[in-house]
Amino acid sequence: MGFSEEFIRNATAEVVSQSVQPDYEFIKNVLKQALVNAARIAPYFDPNDVSIYLQGCYACKTNTRFQSKMEVIVEVTKTREYDYDTMTRADMKMRDNFFIDFEHYFDVKRFKDALANEITKLLHVDVAIGTTTILVPSFGNLQHTIDIFPCFKYKYFRPEGGSIRAKLVFDENIEEHFLMFTNLHTVNGNLKDSMTQGNFKRMVRFMKNLVAISAREDGIIHAIRGYYIECLLYNVPNEMYFTTDGKFLSVFLKVINWLNFASMDDFVCQNQIWSLWGSADGFWYQGAARQFINDVIEFYEAFPEKRTEIIKEDD
Repeated sequence: MGFSEEFIRNATAEVVSQSVQPDYEFIKNVLKQALVNAARIAPYFDPNDVSIYLQGCYACKTNTRFQSKMEVIVEVTKTREYDYDTMTRADMKMRDNFFIDFEHYFDVKRFKDALANEITKLLHVDVAIGTTTILVPSFGNLQHTIDIFPCFKYKYFRPEGGSIRAKLVFDENIEEHFLMFTNLHTVNGNLKDSMTQGNFKRMVRFMKNLVAISAREDGIIHAIRGYYIECLLYNVPNEMYFTTDGKFLSVFLKVINWLNFASMDDFVCQNQIWSLWGSADGFWYQGAARQFINDVIEFYEAFPEKRTEIIKEDD
């Protein structure tokens, strides 16, 4: 039956959550104290050299009314200085990634573990160690679950020349460090949104809402990370986000039809550094992407009028 104009307005609207700022200020203060405490136990970094800031959907304004998880970066921005004349070549290379203390090194995993221990002590709640994050559950007045990304600032040198800012994080599943390009992700997303006159982020919010509604109503659309939705839509050419009638429903149909027939072999993450496809955390599979597109088409074709008000239930 398709989507009504009222449903589309509600599902694409930019959402301002009244609880985001209080929750962010609360966890930021906790993290500042946890860093001070962790630095006493593992004195390889200065808490004053750590930046704390939002990333993800709340920072990029692609959150929805169904969103409950907040992503917070805890980034060590400066390493200790050492006399290069006393360091081996291996140590010099290692220092670019880790804090070197001559006989020890302090990597992201150790930083993450030390931070998690201190957060647990301060909050008196059990935090979970995720693949790359520390997960703080919602409790008391804290309305959001918090995904904390401990990381080190990293300079990535492009093969074609020049360097870009990255973050070094630790993957618990593969037990290796790898790079995240969240700054590029944000910059590229903002640029695409500007070039599509706001339709890119409207489409991201719309698709995320469809997934959330389907989970509550009928389960037609399989669960999928919002990050994958955003990266998938980022690969859609800008011209697909414009139609002659100017209606968002027409844009939606144009985008989903393009995806349905497009070759996805060259699809990239929104940072434009990595391919979207792979087996590590943060990567996806083409088969799962095709399934998502088919699910969205099926959901659209079966959409009843009774769902037009469902978005408003969480206001």
